[in-house]
Amino acid sequence: MRVPRILFLVPGVLAGLLIPALTSSPKSPPPGAVGMVGTDFSRDTVTIHRDAKLTLFNSSDRVHIIGPGKSGEILSPARGVPISGWHLMATNSVYTTGAWTTAGTFYLTCSVHPDMTLKVIVIP
Repeated sequence: MRVPRILFLVPGVLAGLLIPALTSSPKSPPPGAVGMVGTDFSRDTVTIHRDAKLTLFNSSDRVHIIGPGKSGEILSPARGVPISGWHLMATNSVYTTGAWTTAGTFYLTCSVHPDMTLKVIVIP
């Protein structure tokens, strides 16, 4: 009897996500970056100027999957948000968005941790 490949694939992917997170100790975020603490962002809201980029830093010991949206539901593409899709962030990884060119209020969330939502306010 043949064993479905998915039975090997899923544990491999999970090990690839969890082992780096378990073996790396979190560092402090670089200046100006929004960090992550446990299952949340280090702050609820960030304000940036139009045409600025936003840097996210996983300073937690958890793996996060970040994208546009709220309450763990990634909605991509999202009008005005310079992120398409989702971004896997292991411990100590950095992600810098493209330039935020539209003024307004936007949201980023983690699909793994539904309570993890960052409000991004872009001002002219």
